[in-house]
Amino acid sequence: MRKLFKNRSTVIASILTIIAAFAGGVVYAGSYRVLPDAAIHFLLDVRVPQSGEKVLLFSPHPDDETIAAGGYIAQAEKNGARVRIVLVTDGNRHGLMNRRYLEFRNATATLGVSAEDLLFLGFPDGRLREEDPGLLRRQFETIIRNYDPQIVLYPHPQDVHPDHAVSGEIVESILKTDFPNTGAYQFLVHHHRFPQPKRLEEGRFLLPPAAMTSFDKEWQRFMLPSSIEEQKLHAVLDYGSQLRVPFLRSLLLSLVRKNELFAIQGGSSA
Repeated sequence: MRKLFKNRSTVIASILTIIAAFAGGVVYAGSYRVLPDAAIHFLLDVRVPQSGEKVLLFSPHPDDETIAAGGYIAQAEKNGARVRIVLVTDGNRHGLMNRRYLEFRNATATLGVSAEDLLFLGFPDGRLREEDPGLLRRQFETIIRNYDPQIVLYPHPQDVHPDHAVSGEIVESILKTDFPNTGAYQFLVHHHRFPQPKRLEEGRFLLPPAAMTSFDKEWQRFMLPSSIEEQKLHAVLDYGSQLRVPFLRSLLLSLVRKNELFAIQGGSSA
């Protein structure tokens, strides 16, 4: 059965690679555009945790957890799973830490997460590259080991925002080295022109950038039930400080779609 699944994953990866080639057309398009909507039908469904399971999510900033995985979080909580969220930075790049912390608490509560499952690490917003990677690794590893989750969600290491990339690189390294049997999903927030279009399009699908489709990485989808999609939108709207900035507003709202998107390194998952 495992061999059959791997073969299926390889076939799907091949199909997505072909679609990416057509979607690109030219080098520019292949580097900056997302796959066409039709590609959603070639993606496998991500595994959603069930009652009694534990999920751990590393969010670089207040709002990343909601815009990238708010639907997944809400569904997991609805299923009786427990979701713990690690907020890595203080969100204080523009002096709004207290407000952004409040928004974070409100948004995660909207998604059904208990206040006791929110962890605040308080690293400086926008400056994770300047932090001691050994310190970050030790803190992340301790959290994973103590919580012992079945599924870990974390930023894609190729996210173009440095805080996301650093968080993703460290979590990925820890999981590969110390927790190889833990289910792991990567989420993408910042990557050139991803997502497209940059506006609220609830009737459309979220697809990966063509340039990030390859044989060593499988993308999976979480299709949001209409009630969960509405719940996610309400949680996104809790981030008023970000929505008042035009380019951030367009990013936040453009990630509210009919599905969420997760990558699995090497095509393996929980």
